[in-house]
Formats: sequence, structure tokens, C-alpha cells
Amino acid sequence: MLNKRGKELIIYKIIMTQSGKILIVDDISSHLLLLQTILQDEGYKTEITDKPKNVINLILQNEYQVILLDVMMPGLDGFQVLEKIRNHEKLSYVNVIIVSAKTDSWSIKNAMDLGAFDYITKPINIQDVRNKVKSAMIESIL
Repeated sequence: MLNKRGKELIIYKIIMTQSGKILIVDDISSHLLLLQTILQDEGYKTEITDKPKNVINLILQNEYQVILLDVMMPGLDGFQVLEKIRNHEKLSYVNVIIVSAKTDSWSIKNAMDLGAFDYITKPINIQDVRNKVKSAMIESIL
């Protein structure tokens, strides 16, 4: 009989081999590439975009399990994108992790109130990214 940790590892391996698709949204290419490298090294399938206005269509076309979303972007900011995701009836399954240089309590609370799964502050901690994405992936199939 498997313990809780054993079951989580099995679920995680299933996610990694069958889906594990992540969209990374940031207007700064070096941030996109850093996050993409970290997550691809973990075995995830990743796609990147620097166009927040395209996020809803990308999610609908590709069924991502997790979105890593920057806050400070031109046009639509990450809070507005998150709100659009949460207000779309077909996208309630997507776990959104905010990745931002904003470390003030209002920004973090606002993200969580809007339905973010978690919040990662910049500069990023690689292990923090790995752990939070793994948790979001597991949550996406439970």
C-alpha cells in the first residue's frame, strides 16, 4: 500500500509523461528563457509568449495545466489577464502562478483574491519555481 508521498510521486510522473504543459507569459525575453529552461530541465513541455493579449486564445487552443504569469506588462497587466482567465467558463481548471517583482502585500493579496494558485517573487528562486509548479501540476489533476 502506497503512502501519501508515494501516491503524489505516481501522480506527478503521470502528469509529466502525459501532459505537463505550461505557458510562460512575460514581456522580457530573458525572463521567458530562464523560466523555460528551468521547467524544460524538469521535463515539462513549455511554450512562451510576450503578448498578454493572446493568452486566452493560447490556453483555449493548447489546454495548459499551469500558466506562469508576469504582472508588469504593457497593454494588459498580469492581474487583468488573471481576471480574464478566471471569468472565462472554460478556463477554471488552469492553475495560474503569478511571477512578479512586486513584493508588496497588496499585490500578493490581489493575485490570490483574483484566483492565483500561488505567487513567486523576482528575482526567482529556482527551487521555489520547481516546487510551486509541481504543486500546481498535481493540483490540476486532482
